[in-house]
Formats: sequence, C-alpha cells, structure tokens
Amino acid sequence: MDNKQPLARFRDLRVAYSDRIKVFKLVFFTNLGLGPVLRVILYASFHDGSFEPFELAIALCMGVIFDALTLFLAMMPCLFLIAFVRLKSLGWSPVRVTFLSTLIGIICFNAISEYFFFEEFNARFNHIALDYLIYPREVFVNIWDSYNVPLLMGCAVVGALLLSLPIAKFTRGLTFAYIEWKMRFLASLVLMILGVLCCALIAVIPANISTNRIVNEIAQNGFAQLVRAYLTAHLDFGLYYRTLPLAEARSRAASVLGYDKLNPTDFDNPLGKFQLQRTFAAAAKDEQYDVVIILEESFGSEFIGVLGHPERKTSPGFDRWSREGILLANLTATGNRTVRGMEGILCSFPPLPGDSVVKRDHSENVASVARVMKSKGAKTSFFYGGFGLFDSMKPFIMANGFDDFIEQPDYPKGSFRTIWGVADEFVLQAMLEAQIKARKSGQRYLFTALTVSNHKPYHIPRDRIIDLTEKPSRENAVAYADWSLADYLDKAKANGLLEHTIILAVGDHGARVYGREEIPAATYRIPALFLHPDPHWKGMRVERLCSQVDLLPTLLSLAGVSYEGPFFGQDILALPEAGGRAFLQHNRDIGLLTDESLVILGLQKKLYYYQRSGRDTDTFQLVDGKQVNAEMRDLAKDATSVFQTAYELYCHENFRLLK
Repeated sequence: MDNKQPLARFRDLRVAYSDRIKVFKLVFFTNLGLGPVLRVILYASFHDGSFEPFELAIALCMGVIFDALTLFLAMMPCLFLIAFVRLKSLGWSPVRVTFLSTLIGIICFNAISEYFFFEEFNARFNHIALDYLIYPREVFVNIWDSYNVPLLMGCAVVGALLLSLPIAKFTRGLTFAYIEWKMRFLASLVLMILGVLCCALIAVIPANISTNRIVNEIAQNGFAQLVRAYLTAHLDFGLYYRTLPLAEARSRAASVLGYDKLNPTDFDNPLGKFQLQRTFAAAAKDEQYDVVIILEESFGSEFIGVLGHPERKTSPGFDRWSREGILLANLTATGNRTVRGMEGILCSFPPLPGDSVVKRDHSENVASVARVMKSKGAKTSFFYGGFGLFDSMKPFIMANGFDDFIEQPDYPKGSFRTIWGVADEFVLQAMLEAQIKARKSGQRYLFTALTVSNHKPYHIPRDRIIDLTEKPSRENAVAYADWSLADYLDKAKANGLLEHTIILAVGDHGARVYGREEIPAATYRIPALFLHPDPHWKGMRVERLCSQVDLLPTLLSLAGVSYEGPFFGQDILALPEAGGRAFLQHNRDIGLLTDESLVILGLQKKLYYYQRSGRDTDTFQLVDGKQVNAEMRDLAKDATSVFQTAYELYCHENFRLLK
C-alpha cells in the first residue's frame, strides 16, 4: 500500500495538470523542432571544409539534448507560475492565441537573431552578445541600421502565427481546472527536482562533441551559451584551468618572458607578495620624443595589400606609409574585442579567460604605457569617437595614467557620426590639433586614438574614397579608415610633427573570427606600423611572430624610454626572426602560438595541441593525444605558467609600476 501511494499521487498530479501539461508540451516541442532546422541552416551556411554528414548528425543529436535541457530550465518560471495559478483565462481562444503567438514569436525572432550573430562572429551567443545586452543603446541602434529589422520581425510574426494557430486549435476546450494546494506544492517539488537534474546533466555532458570548433558551436544552445558567458566573466583560474606549483609557474613564466635577473628566492613568496619586475632598457638614446598610438578598429591583415592582399584594394594609404617605417608582418592580436587590444597594447598584459582587465574589478592601478610616459613628464590623452561608458573604457583609461578622455560629445556638432561614434577623420584631426598645440608649448605628450568607423553599419562620410561596393560594406569602411589614417599622417608630416614623434598604427583585432580551431589563430593576424624620425628605421619589415603585448616595450624602446615594470612583452627589434610567440584568447579558451605550434588551455583543465608547417601558414592540424611529444608538453607548461602568473599578479593587484 505504501509503495503504491507515491505512484498514485503522481498519477493524480498528472491528471490534475493535464490541461497545463498539454500546453507546455506543445510549446516545448515546437521550440525543440526549430533547433534542428536552425542547425542545418547554420551548418550549410558556415561549416568549415567539406560536408561531413556524420558531424552534422552528431550536432543535431546533441543539439536536441542541449535544447531540451536548456528550454526546460528557461521555462521554469512559467512552469512554477502554472503550477500555482489556475490560468482559467487561457481557455478563452483570443487570449490563448495571443499568448502562444507572443511566446513562439519570441522563439522565432531569437532563431533569426542567432543566425545573423553566427554570420558575424562564427559562434553562438557569447561574451559579445552579453555586452550587447549591457550596452543596448549602441548595439540596438547598430542592429537597426545594419539589418532590415521590420522585415525580420515580420518574418518572426508570420512564423509565430503559422505555428501558434494549429497549436491553439489543438488546445481548444481546455478548462484549466481548480487544483488543491497540496497538489500545487507537490508540483513545485517535482519541478525543483527536474530542474536540479537538468542542471546536473548540463554540467556533466561534454560541451565539445567534435574537433571542429564550428560544429561544436552549431550543436550548442544559444541561450545556454549566453548564461555560460555571464557565469565565466570572472573565472577562478586555478579552479578551472591547468596549473603548475606556484614556484615553478613563476620561475618558468619569468624565463619565458625574458626576466633573467630575478632572485630565485622570490619565487617562493606567498600569494600576494610576488612581484614580477625588471628594467626595460631602451635601445636608443632618449631624445624626448613624443609618442602617438592609433588603434584601428577591426583592421585585420586580410585587408592589407603589403601583407599579401593587394587584390582587396582597401589599404593604399597604409601600403604607402609602410615604406616609411617598420612594418610588422606577423603580428597576432590577443583577442577579438577592442578591450583585448587595449589591454595588450596599452598594458602589455596577456588575455585572461573571461573578461578583459579593462572591465574587471582590480584595474584601478595597473601598469600601462600612459603611467610610464607620465612618469617622464608627458601629457597623456585618449581620443575616442564613441562614448567612454561602452565596455568601461573611460573609467579604465582615467584610472591608469591618462589625463584626458576625449569622447563623442567633445567633437564639433557637424562631425559625421554613426551610433558607434564620430568618424575616424574627426578623431584623428582632434588629436592632430592637440599635438600641434602641445609642440608649440614644448609639452611632451603621449596621445592615443581609438577609431570606430570600421564597424557595422559601415556608414562613412561621402567623397573620401572611391567606393569599392555600391552599398555600405566592410570593404568601404576599411578603405575609409585607411584613407583617414593616411590623411592624418600626411598632415602630421606637413606640420613637422613626424620629426619629433614616434607613431604606432595598429589594428585592435581582426575583422571577424572563423575557422575550426578552438582558437582560430589565422583570423587574429593584424598589421602594425612604427614610424620613427630616424631614417635608420625606414623601410624595415619584421617577419618575427609577435603579440600585441610586445608593442609597448618596442614602442618605448624606439622612443628611448627606459623604465622598470611588470610587462609581459619584449622589444621585438632586439630579437631574432625565429622563435616568436603570441598569446591568444577566444571566449573561455586561452593559448600560446609559436612558429610551428598552438597549444590551447580550455575549461576543466583541458589541453588542445595543433601544429603547422611554419609561421606564414594559417593551416593548423589537431594533434592526437598519443602523438603529443615532450616539446609540445613543455610548450603547454610555458603557456600555463604565463597565464597563471598573470592571473596571480592581477588578482593581487601586483601588476603595477613600483616607481
């Protein structure tokens, strides 16, 4: 009798909630049916390489599981509601149709949004999508300007009606009977148990089902990935990633980074007491040069003629000026976000998994190029076309050595602007005027500019370039960004500023991410150009593989500035062409790239190994675990030590200048 009682109760529960369960099942399975359709479309549109039916089948099968678990958890608030509330009004047809149409319309519009997000970022919703929710003004206006939103919403509405009308017909005659309170509490208990089981399954099911990153992304659920991005914004490195014993990690990191004169006893210091400091000696005499850094939005190497892409016709200005300075031919960005470029270039800091230090909460006193130059008596200003609130850029900049932050409201009202900010030429013109003023007063300066024009919706001022496409496009935006840069350099030269200024023009990251590797390093290639008054540096091309973290030490070395600091980069010009390395990050993965290898540290202490034939190729081959040799395992330890030490220094606020 006692053994049957629980079964009888659950049977009574199912009968009491039969109407509600019917509505839930129809909505649940309608949404579940959209998932495979979207995955087939994504695979057909964006799969890398040849068509692999087995990979698609695995993505579809695992995708159904991911969708089912995620959808159930996402619907938990509604399920608790219908567990307690009678919902008698849903028995009225107009209310039921409206409710179902709204719910399914949201589902359809989300599927459409996921397609276009995948088209842009080659991934399901991630940290970028999370930022879209945090900064809705720039993002939603950008979406409105970039896509035909009314048409897409109309498609979602039509899809919702086509799906909801039959569902409403199948649910005709439901009464949603009164349910006793005991039953309501029992239903809530069942829901909580099922919710815990879903969370447990999501935690144990492997996120990666393939060696192809794109297939893994297609299999995933966008909403689940968005939640995961939120939860992994500030990851505990030691909890989720492979680590080494503390002293070994510090010692190895110091060796990898070229810190060859540290006291070995320092490596045994307790947490919070370890400092990674060295003297960065300049290669040239300090001539009190001024310094300018120009961060070019989404300026990838695939657009640069002198880097092997003359057919694009998007960089005549950069190509011309590349003959006047030092061109880096194998520079790799640390990530695919502007804030990653900022931490790498301005702070010579490697990319931690999760959020950039620009957005983290221990970033009020980090070492930066501005702090170094400020200690030398330079005025420091940051010029940005947009609003400094975006990505917490202004708070970070103003807390770390810059005197001024010039943003969108500070430019003339007539300046051409999009939702992302003032067009490049006006940003660079404002910086040029500030340079002229500073030179007249004899004030040394470090000025930094961040451009915004090479960004969707790709609207640019007219009559600046010969349009490469009829409609707004990335090609036109890159060509305009290139024109603006060359126009600024021409004017700086005409005003005599180049006679006393070191300039670094560099992409903040590549245009877009694509490729099957966990970190698609091929898309991280960016151009960089140093201009120096000394003709000795004119027309030089550096083939060494290098990272954005190397730009700060190289720039200050060229400027004749010596200093002590904890920076992770090296002076590229003092190193041989072979033996380079670069630090990379993509979502929750971090890696170390060399001329022949790429090792990636993933969540749950996972390791991935890739090989290539040389630094000039972008073709990587995944290495089977049985074929990983001692040299590659040693490289994994190098990567672990650097990222582990960077995390320690940052979290304990020891990534700073001591004097």
